[in-house]
Amino acid sequence: MRLYLSLLFISLTLLSADGVFARTALSIISPTTDFTTNNQAVTIKGIVESSVRGDVIVSINTPGGLPYLAQLTHSIYGLVVDLGNTQELKGILILPVVDRGFPRGPRLARLAFSKAGTNFSAGQPVNISSAIDPNFHSTVVDFPSVVSAQFIQIEMLEGWQADPISIESIQFLDTKDRGIQGRIRSIAIRLSLTNACGLDSTQPYCATFSVDVMLEAGVNRLSVTARELTSSDPASLNTMDRKAISLFYLPELKPEAAQGGVFTLSDGDRATITVPVDAFDEKTTKLHFFSVPPETVNPLSYRANNRIVKGTGPVVMYRFEALRRGGFAAEATSALPDQPPTFAVDGILEPPSTWVAGLVPLPVSLTIDLDSRRTVSRMVVHANVEGDISFGPQRATLFTSNDNENFISTLELIDFDDQTTVIELPTRPSARYFRLEITESKQANNLQLNEVEFFDVSGAKIVSFDTFEHLILARPVLLELAYHPSDLMFANIGREADLKIFVWDASVQEWQLVGGEVDLNRQVVRMELNFISQVALFQTVPSQIQVAWSFNPFSPDGNGIADRTRLTIVNHNTSHIGDTEPVVEIFDLHNKLIRTLVNQTVMSSSAMSVEWDGRDEAGEIVNIGPYIYQIQLKSGDQVEVRNGVIVVGK
Repeated sequence: MRLYLSLLFISLTLLSADGVFARTALSIISPTTDFTTNNQAVTIKGIVESSVRGDVIVSINTPGGLPYLAQLTHSIYGLVVDLGNTQELKGILILPVVDRGFPRGPRLARLAFSKAGTNFSAGQPVNISSAIDPNFHSTVVDFPSVVSAQFIQIEMLEGWQADPISIESIQFLDTKDRGIQGRIRSIAIRLSLTNACGLDSTQPYCATFSVDVMLEAGVNRLSVTARELTSSDPASLNTMDRKAISLFYLPELKPEAAQGGVFTLSDGDRATITVPVDAFDEKTTKLHFFSVPPETVNPLSYRANNRIVKGTGPVVMYRFEALRRGGFAAEATSALPDQPPTFAVDGILEPPSTWVAGLVPLPVSLTIDLDSRRTVSRMVVHANVEGDISFGPQRATLFTSNDNENFISTLELIDFDDQTTVIELPTRPSARYFRLEITESKQANNLQLNEVEFFDVSGAKIVSFDTFEHLILARPVLLELAYHPSDLMFANIGREADLKIFVWDASVQEWQLVGGEVDLNRQVVRMELNFISQVALFQTVPSQIQVAWSFNPFSPDGNGIADRTRLTIVNHNTSHIGDTEPVVEIFDLHNKLIRTLVNQTVMSSSAMSVEWDGRDEAGEIVNIGPYIYQIQLKSGDQVEVRNGVIVVGK
């Protein structure tokens, strides 16, 4: 309901050239076009409207493929799969989603083939069993004859259940009985337009959709098309509508990719963040952020917050993640004590980051855990070379597994290069564990590998990252959160000018006010932050406290200049003068109490001042950096709280 009502404010006029409702009209809710993102996956949300009931097919190209087919909530109608090169195929392998014991896979499909991605062959209908073949762990469909193709188009015409058609994976069987993993180039979903958009039955019929697609590095042009499944008037242009989205995917925040010393990132919806090039350390190269539907947030997390207006909810909410490069875990059947197998998958291509096997008889195995199931199209093995002598492998076998117990032989490798060997994997295996069993080395009983790299079907390197949902930054970032009138309506906001940014403090399970400035014309709240965390827009209770520091930052270094700073507090709530007990505390960024400046001294007037000399409770000068000050004014059962940042400089 939230999604539909939001569209009342942004929907397109659905009139055709002659003034009547178009049969099919497509509107994209998000993302917008022309923005830069550091998220590899983008969520396309939209609505399809029609003047008549019926089924509509929404088709979307997928530059980098799809993240997880099984997570798609809509009924799959069609896929175009790219195998990377022309293959000789004898069948198809489909693993259906099983829901409460019932397979959700297709029962009847239509297949077409192409070697170049254009001029597909005439569609061939195929019946698909619901039974799972124990040898392939999928439903197997044999072709009448061997087909030579790189691109396969599959339309799922009927399912085993009424709705929806849902599958976990799709592969193709070559003439050697190998399952070949393809890259999904486009997806089509089926929507049923059976309900009127509004309460008035004369309104058009509509349905919303949401599809996650993966991006390629660089410019991505997404095309979204909606058409009637069965056109009542094939000659009419009103039976189809198309929209285009252009965006730039920046895989990593490397200095050379910055524009003017900053990265300006967006999700194409409500969040934009400007990141200075030196805000992160050199290993933190990704910043992901995801919209959190406000209706999914537990109201108990904010209802009792005395800084949030009672009866209101979050307007916009986002979760941020900073990603720092790491290495993949690895195990080996042999290794020297100071040369563990993880040295071979840590991203460093040169010694001394080198796995050295002990002097044991071959074969020796190296098993690498990629953290999750990944589709791999290429491996690169870097052997250690000293002078003209290579210590790399000569022959090996690649095995794959998803449980680290049951391994499948994937490829025989019989001729390694001396230093760098590129291994193309024609079957594009999808697995979590990759085991290289080395049966022969170039130097007897002396095996040394500098690195093993993995690449996905788009050609991007598969890298391990550690995720941080709260991270202190070396330089502040500028955060902008946009909102729509519909967001204000659903959050029951009465005063737009009082919107502020709050951050979630997991240690105390509380939303804490950090501030922000509202631009009412642009409908944006903006603020600089020296950390990333989960943030939200709330309507805040107007503060009765006015605070000001004489120096911020200040430098308690004893040189006589700004050695101390004075905090002035003004309480505009004059009805409680003489009955207000102030508490002023200084905390570090880990919420550790550093100094209590005032503790429940009765405030006899509307204003008071207190000084801080930069020392902690033990009398020691604190370290340089930002600190959090918290002011509480207690009057009976009422508590007014104000937080902010005070910086200790050199």
